[in-house]
Amino acid sequence: MSSEISSFFYLKIIISFYGCVIGLTRQRNTEKKVKKILLIHTGGTFGMAPLEPDDILAPGNFQEEILNHVPELSDLARIRVEIPFNLDSANLGQTEWDRLAQIIYDKMDLYDGFVVIHGTDTMAYTASALSFSLLNLRKPVVLTGAQRPLSKLRNDARTNLIDAVELSTMAIPEVMIVFGQRIIRGNRAKKVNIYSYNAFESPNFPYLGTIGVNIDIDHELLLQAHGSPVLLGGFISKVAVISIHPSLTPQYFEPLIESDIQVLILQGFGAGNLPGMENDWVSFVEQLVAAGKNVFIASHSFYGGVKPDLYESGHKALRAGAQSIGKMTIEAAYVKLQKILTLTSEKQSIYERFNQNWAGEI
Repeated sequence: MSSEISSFFYLKIIISFYGCVIGLTRQRNTEKKVKKILLIHTGGTFGMAPLEPDDILAPGNFQEEILNHVPELSDLARIRVEIPFNLDSANLGQTEWDRLAQIIYDKMDLYDGFVVIHGTDTMAYTASALSFSLLNLRKPVVLTGAQRPLSKLRNDARTNLIDAVELSTMAIPEVMIVFGQRIIRGNRAKKVNIYSYNAFESPNFPYLGTIGVNIDIDHELLLQAHGSPVLLGGFISKVAVISIHPSLTPQYFEPLIESDIQVLILQGFGAGNLPGMENDWVSFVEQLVAAGKNVFIASHSFYGGVKPDLYESGHKALRAGAQSIGKMTIEAAYVKLQKILTLTSEKQSIYERFNQNWAGEI
């Protein structure tokens, strides 16, 4: 009897030993597969108080708060947090775009992917800026945020963050916005709703994917890198957007003819029509072009693209020297033109570079 008991305990020890070995092996294998993700917090609704009860937002305590609220993130990736600034997105611009691009470029070899938490109001501008600054990306850069902060019981921040982190571990080498379970190319996105959790749309381009029970990605749409990653820094802000409305006279904007503004985007109606009678915007285009400015025609309409040659007034604007932004969003066009001005100030070269496809925006 005693020998049977001894054998039984001996067997238990062996099973326990091998169980530990198998467990450690699995743990090591799991650790090898865990992706390293840099989470860059820039501000916005996502992390609003009381997530910051002491008003001191440091990477350490923000990371701890994030993992306390969303502990599942540690199952998806090894997260490290960086906070280059904490601003309402309305205050973000060229300086912040350059800083974010530099951080991501400098740490490209240290992480498998990047998540940028950003306010929703100007997220499409920042996504466009990063797409034109980080060329030939080989790793995912995912922007996300929230309509309601993570600190609220009912919120979209939690789902958006989990989705963004999971997407950042995948082989999707481009800048994306992940929001409301939609995966949108960054320079194709537009904020269309301030109340719905589906705050962003991709007006003239399919979603890169959708998130439901499964993550469904259209791999045929994804960008392919050609060459090594390139950081193209800098923006020149000599670009202006004029939103045209019925009975608005261009006389108010005539000082721009003699200004140092180099590029103007005129938001017309429908396919890109401009008023051409009493308030003659076509003549204004002629004056701008004669003064050496580049003029682009956009539309108040989100869908369908800009085709000024469909109607007489738009056709006259084209003959006067303007060009269409096509199906590009006005956010992407505005940012891309600021980037182009860092490369050239020559009028024809600006048009040519604008019509080149840099990061899937065309």
